[in-house]
Amino acid sequence: MRKRIEQLDLTPAQLAIDPYSGSIVVTDVNTGDVRAISSYPSYDNNKMANGVDAAYFASLRNDLSSPMLNYATQQRTAPGSTFKPVSATAGLLEGVITTTDTITCVGLFDKVPTPPSCWNKNGHGSLNVTGGLRHSCNWFFYEVGYRLATVGDTYNDSVGLQKLAKYADMYGLSETSGVEIEEYAPGISDLDAVRSAIGHGTNNYTTTGLARYVTTVANSGTCYNLTLVDKVEDQNGDLIRDNIAAVRNRIDMDPAYWNAIHAGMRQVVENKAYFADLDVNVAGKTGTAQESRNRPNHALFISYAPYENPEISVTVRVANGYTSDYAAQIAKDVYEYYYGLKDESEIITGTAGTLEGGAINAD
Repeated sequence: MRKRIEQLDLTPAQLAIDPYSGSIVVTDVNTGDVRAISSYPSYDNNKMANGVDAAYFASLRNDLSSPMLNYATQQRTAPGSTFKPVSATAGLLEGVITTTDTITCVGLFDKVPTPPSCWNKNGHGSLNVTGGLRHSCNWFFYEVGYRLATVGDTYNDSVGLQKLAKYADMYGLSETSGVEIEEYAPGISDLDAVRSAIGHGTNNYTTTGLARYVTTVANSGTCYNLTLVDKVEDQNGDLIRDNIAAVRNRIDMDPAYWNAIHAGMRQVVENKAYFADLDVNVAGKTGTAQESRNRPNHALFISYAPYENPEISVTVRVANGYTSDYAAQIAKDVYEYYYGLKDESEIITGTAGTLEGGAINAD
C-alpha cells in the first residue's frame, strides 16, 4: 500500500482518508488579482463539457472525497494561529499592548474557567508582539484576548468578541472574498474571546478568505475584493471591460505596528529550516487548528514574498493535514515554481513527495 501511494497508483482522494483534500490561493498583493486557485481533489472538465459523461458524473457524486467541491472557496475550517495577526492588530489599535510591551508565557493560562494552555507547555517566557507571532505563543494571544474583553476590572466575553470581530472585518474576514465563483460565507467567532484570539472559538474561513486577509497584511492595509477576471472581450477580441479589483477598505495603522507584525511573520519563516535554501525571503504565519479529537488537526499557512517588497501571497490549507509545517512546505514549492528557482520537473515528479516532519503540536 505504501509503495502504491508513493507511486500515485492510489491517491489521497481515492483513499478518502485523512488528509485527502487541500487548496491553494495565490494573489497579487498590490492589485487584488487572483493569480491562481487550486483545489484538490478535482475532476476532468473535458468529461463534463459538450454533454456530460453520465457514468463519470455518477462516479464523482459517489466519491467520498467530494471532488466537485471547490475546497478553496467551499471549505471552511478554523484558521488556528493564522488568525493571530488580526489579534495583534486589535491589541495594538485598542491600546491593550504596544510594540515594546512584554507578556510572560508560563504555559497554563489560568485567568478563565477551564484554563487553556500554550502549545509550549513549559512556556515561552517574556515576549513582545513580534516575538508572540514568531513563536506563535498561545499564552501571549490569550492575554491579548483577555485584555480586549476586560472593562475596568471585569472580564466581559462579549466585549472582547466584538472587538476581535471589528478587526477581522477590517481584513475582510466578515464576508466573502469577492471572487466571481461560488464561495461559502465566513464565520467570525461568537464564543470565547480568549480562545478566539488564537483562531479558535467558532472562527471559520475559506482559503480565499484567508488569502484576502494576508493580501491586506502584505500590502500594509489595502483590503481588496479579490477578482479572477482580468478583462472581458467580445467574440472579435474587442475589449468590453478592463477589470480591476475594487478596494473594499483601508486599515490606517502606525507603520511601526505594521513593521512589528511583518517582522514577526518573517521570523516565523526564518525559524523553519526547510526555507533556509529558498532564494526569496518569505514572511508567513502557520496555523495548526484542532476541531475534532477523532481526526487530525488542520494544517494552514498564510504568506507573502518577497518580504522586502511584497508581490504575491500564497495561502495553503490541508484539511486534517496534521501540522502547519506540511502546508508551509507546499507553499515553498509554489514560491520555487513562481520565481523559477527550480525546474518544474524537480517540483512535480509524478510520485508522492517527501515532506520534512513537523511537530504534531506545533502552532
